[in-house]
Amino acid sequence: MIFEFDRWKRDRPYPNLARWVAEPYTPEWRQFSLHWPFSEPAMLYEYLLDEGITGPNDSMPRYVIALSFFDFSIEWPALMPPGRLQALRDQRLVAVFYYSEGDHPGHIMRHLDQQFGAVGVSAGQIRLVSANSHADDLARAAWLPDDELLFRKRNRRCRALDWHDRPRARLFTALVRTHKWWRATVMADFWRRGWHDLGYFSYNPGIAVGDSEQDNPIQVDRWPDLRDITHDFLQHRFRADQLTGEQHNDHHLVVPEHYIDSYLNVVIETHMDADQSGGAFLTEKTFKPIKNSQPFVIFGAAGSLARLRDLGYRTFDGVIDPTYDTITDTTERYAHIMAMLESMFAGGHAGMHQLYQACVPDLAHNQQHFLGSKQRRLNRLLERI
Repeated sequence: MIFEFDRWKRDRPYPNLARWVAEPYTPEWRQFSLHWPFSEPAMLYEYLLDEGITGPNDSMPRYVIALSFFDFSIEWPALMPPGRLQALRDQRLVAVFYYSEGDHPGHIMRHLDQQFGAVGVSAGQIRLVSANSHADDLARAAWLPDDELLFRKRNRRCRALDWHDRPRARLFTALVRTHKWWRATVMADFWRRGWHDLGYFSYNPGIAVGDSEQDNPIQVDRWPDLRDITHDFLQHRFRADQLTGEQHNDHHLVVPEHYIDSYLNVVIETHMDADQSGGAFLTEKTFKPIKNSQPFVIFGAAGSLARLRDLGYRTFDGVIDPTYDTITDTTERYAHIMAMLESMFAGGHAGMHQLYQACVPDLAHNQQHFLGSKQRRLNRLLERI
């Protein structure tokens, strides 16, 4: 499979359509995602090189546009070099939009088809790769959990932490770097129950993404005091280590105690509802405990565990009740997980130690699977695009 880029810098392809100026192997090279039109280095190309994959035999080149944020106000055909746009019209080129976030892929696909169709490009010349699993339900789209491969690549110099049978100081690890109202609801509920003292517990209200209280997919007022408690909770900052907010977002770093000194990882994912798409969005937050031999429960979109099983991972189904993953109502799923955690934590350290021991076979499998080859997954992706 042939990939085309408009230019190269040293030995690396420059992001197609990017306006930001940077040199490879400098800090600025990782800042494309901060600058319009948010086109960034094509990690897919690097993943294929890492795995030694060439893809299926197809003579029509693929023009990869990797994005960190999909801006619906952008006229994408207008940004295309004229020669590339004409090649799309002539059906001599396929444009592949590679999007590593969890926005609704159906909305993006329809938007792209409409824009390119208006300038004479057949829908068959457009593809979408999305980190939202709903992409697999769409024609000319494919799901790839980019953060699994990105975290694996950037964290490769950190040794995977093996399971051990020694007692642990904390019942769980729950870490939140970026404030969102639904995340604050979850962590405030932990706080009001006194659970924050039982685990490695971190919440930073100072880093936010413009989320409003009305965006919360959890119906907070079902619990009379939870809204007020959440507001009180946000007046505090809870730390589980001494790293900075920037370091918390650095995939090269790991705090070993968060994995080897607690029994369970309570994953607070990026989305509790992946843009009402019905898909799941899995990030490094989920793959960190997988790499480091820790069982987990996910506050995330319905179907997250099912998608992990699709990827070949095990989800401790004989030990931790997976029923919550099938509950599509976000508030009900949240309530179910909280009740499940309450039952688990009631057993104290002895109960959690026993739970952890029962998870060991799945932990060993998951770590090995994470560290193993991703050739099959990437070849499947190439066949779909």
